[in-house]
Amino acid sequence: MTRKELDSYCNDGGFVCYESQMLREWRAYAGIVQRGERKGEPMKLNKVQRNSLCVLTTRNPQMVESERYIFAVFLVDETYSGDKSEEGYVGTRSKYKIKLSPEEGKSMLFWKYHKNSNSPKKTAWSSGLHRYFEDEMAAQILIDIVNIKKGTKDEVLATEFLRYFCKINEIDINKVKNPSGALTL
Repeated sequence: MTRKELDSYCNDGGFVCYESQMLREWRAYAGIVQRGERKGEPMKLNKVQRNSLCVLTTRNPQMVESERYIFAVFLVDETYSGDKSEEGYVGTRSKYKIKLSPEEGKSMLFWKYHKNSNSPKKTAWSSGLHRYFEDEMAAQILIDIVNIKKGTKDEVLATEFLRYFCKINEIDINKVKNPSGALTL
């Protein structure tokens, strides 16, 4: 399938993979269990909250896990934890959603911000499609997006997004610490 055919298929509502529809629907799904007794069952999202930041990440096939990058973020205003027949999801209808170009995304490495609690220096995704993190990590990501988006059409939106997120989550922007993810240790 060519890139043009893939784009046409996706634009017509086709589903190739989760990433192919995330930016069309601004919705991220929990996924389906891949192994074990629950294989094939929908996954649930247990800790989802409105007004949290959803960070969409990926890595290209030739990339190692430490090169996983952020390609978009949005403010969650729609949640569904899931049940036995449907997987959970988070989504948005708000204006607070930002796509990053591939070049911008590759300067936003996920592991700069996140670390695994059991092995903080190890950049391993392991299983599952999602990770939970604190609001301060979200603010760190938004601060870096503001810096990346300076001089672009998204500069004002990125700044508004950061300010709004910090306001509703009672975060003092001036007191946000530097990222302390696995790549910084």
